[in-house]
Amino acid sequence: MKEEPLLIEDGNPILKRRSFLRLLSGSMIAILFLPIISKWTQLNFASVSGKTPVSNGNQFSPIPKPAAKSLPPMGGGRKGEFRYYTVTEIPKLNDKNWSFTIDGLVENPSTFIWDQFVQLKRDIQVSDFHCVTEWSVYSVTWEGIPLRTLLQQSGIKEEAKYVKLYSADGVYTDTLTLDQAMLDDVMVAVLIDGDLINEKNGGPVRLIVPKMYAYKSIKWLNRIELIDY
Repeated sequence: MKEEPLLIEDGNPILKRRSFLRLLSGSMIAILFLPIISKWTQLNFASVSGKTPVSNGNQFSPIPKPAAKSLPPMGGGRKGEFRYYTVTEIPKLNDKNWSFTIDGLVENPSTFIWDQFVQLKRDIQVSDFHCVTEWSVYSVTWEGIPLRTLLQQSGIKEEAKYVKLYSADGVYTDTLTLDQAMLDDVMVAVLIDGDLINEKNGGPVRLIVPKMYAYKSIKWLNRIELIDY
């Protein structure tokens, strides 16, 4: 039987969707809160302050050294609160079991282990982060590799039309058109405000697509596949 999404929040018991819906069963409250229930059938969430350090359960060495514009953050430090969503258990990742693959319709498919990946040249950008569930975090300083750089270096085949993105949770995938993927602010991010992205926020590597809602900014990114459909 398919497992249900979990509420991931320190200090609170796990609440599954079925339990939440049962509380509302047979009540007019269910009608009044139908839009909220609809969101819960897709995802559950938890939030912590964007300025509060969050422990990182993932273990990686070496830790990438932030660029001068990352620490102190070029954007002055993020403003707002992140909420952390998952449709699975958070994957337990480390520098021994993590890898990053680019394949599909490319001339030069490649797979990086952690030691190789942290040696790739990184850029810095400041952008806002918007969720479809009506919250935002502003002026976030991200450090990582522009997606278009990785794609261009891989050699995009003529028939490629879409970019399929895979999460290390083994379940979640999403896609961008090739034109969307080539936007200059779409980034494979490694650092946030000078720190390694923590596990709840999709670290050690996640996608950032500032011009689209954050469900496109796939967490625990570990594979990029170019496809034609």
